[in-house]
Amino acid sequence: KSMSELHIKATKRESVGKSHARRLRRTGEIPCILYGVEQDSVSLSVSRREFEKLLTETRSVFVVDIDNTEQRTVVKDIQYHPVKGTMIHVDLMRIKAGQEINVSIPLKFTGTAEGEKEGGVFQEIRSELEITCLPKYLIDNLEIDISALNIGDSLRVSDLNFEHITIKADESTVICAVAIPRKIEEEEPEEGELDEFEEEDAEPEVIGAKKKEDGEEAEEKS
Repeated sequence: KSMSELHIKATKRESVGKSHARRLRRTGEIPCILYGVEQDSVSLSVSRREFEKLLTETRSVFVVDIDNTEQRTVVKDIQYHPVKGTMIHVDLMRIKAGQEINVSIPLKFTGTAEGEKEGGVFQEIRSELEITCLPKYLIDNLEIDISALNIGDSLRVSDLNFEHITIKADESTVICAVAIPRKIEEEEPEEGELDEFEEEDAEPEVIGAKKKEDGEEAEEKS
């Protein structure tokens, strides 16, 4: 699916700053910035619910409606809260026909790897990749068929080929693999290794405790 003409309403922000952004988030809005195509940056806010719905429908081109004007844009970056995982800020980039864009798009792994049928474990190592293309060729995701992968196989960026799209990551970057299932016995440390680990682990605690005692003594003396 390309060139989706989905719309989302945005409101210009008169104020900026952390306290204003926090107030916006409490009302269910997300602060955004819109930039690019040699125009001034504009501070905006969009409904979190509407924006999340939009992302389930497209990761390519969509239209932002601001004060009766329409701007064709793509998502350049989304910042998430480190603990809650909620969206806290979005960077949107204007697009212009005939001008290449540089964005990150999700990877979509399809099929079931041959190796999984034999007990291998499929590992998704990269969930998105940075690409460059003209706006008209932008797609929602890079679809990758993993059905031919056997146990021990992996896919690298060099194995991918998408028409009209240039992947910016290094060719040797591994994006997925089918791992050999590890036996439980292999994970158990050999005799002797465990004692050594416990001794090393215990040592800093002893030093830490001694330092604390010295500190307490120094406080009592003063």
